[in-house]
Amino acid sequence: MASEHSNASKVSALVAATALSAIPLSFAGPQILRLTVIGLFLLAGPGTALILVLNPARIRKGTGIDVIPLAVAIAVSFSLAMAILLATAMLFTGFWYPSAAVCCLAVMTLGALAAAERRFRRTGPVSAVTSQTGRRRSTP
Repeated sequence: MASEHSNASKVSALVAATALSAIPLSFAGPQILRLTVIGLFLLAGPGTALILVLNPARIRKGTGIDVIPLAVAIAVSFSLAMAILLATAMLFTGFWYPSAAVCCLAVMTLGALAAAERRFRRTGPVSAVTSQTGRRRSTP
């Protein structure tokens, strides 16, 4: 289980670094760097944070490579959906500032990552196996 948290922490740190670097690059910077960092962030950042927050049972119970396509599909689809919803809201309100949208998504992503980390630290290591009553039980 410690290895699972270690992997999640590495993914969380990578997404947080991308979100933090997307904020200043949304306003200024070399075009190719802006395209790369902001593009990667908008493609996977908010969705990855969602997966880490929700920690779905199917992904939690999966082993190895079996769950990677599902996790990637959820991350990309949610990230793109959030970007499209935010862009649509900006168009309807007449507030078209893409830099502000990137900052908003980055702040939401960082908040979700902080919530996921806090929840893990609060609950401690628990096994992915649930008892018959549906409650999670601690690992021995």
